[in-house]
Amino acid sequence: MYDADYIQHAELTQRLKNGANWFYWIAGLTIITSIITFFGGGWRFFISLGSTQLIDAIADALAAEIGNAAKVVALVLDMVITAAFVGFGVLAGKKLVWAYIAGMVVFLLDGLVNLFIQDWIGLVAHVVVLVLMVPGLQAGRELNSLERRMTEQAAQSPPQPEPV
Repeated sequence: MYDADYIQHAELTQRLKNGANWFYWIAGLTIITSIITFFGGGWRFFISLGSTQLIDAIADALAAEIGNAAKVVALVLDMVITAAFVGFGVLAGKKLVWAYIAGMVVFLLDGLVNLFIQDWIGLVAHVVVLVLMVPGLQAGRELNSLERRMTEQAAQSPPQPEPV
């Protein structure tokens, strides 16, 4: 029974990590998109956050009036937002289910920005990524439960004599 628990633990841990890694992809592709926008590029990654794209568009419009300081402020805000997604990834990878859920909710809300600006491809990308994150969330819940059960079993079983 214990071997099965350890195998299940390894499988659940891998699923959790795979799901939590999406937070890093979101952050990385978003900051790359923001840097491209900062330097005047005209393309983006579909998984980029809509909120940072909105911030960048506003900064681009303001730059004509107040100069490039607006773009610098936008880039700093983009970094703060992407840092939050890195934080979600770190905490989700440490089996903190609340952080996983919070990150998914924030990403869902960000998808609504895509809906608002009628970025249909970005909206679909958000939905796909959220669907791909669900197994990791489920794995996190199952992993926490399994670890509690394994700890209880270890506390109840008598100590095993060491081999000679």
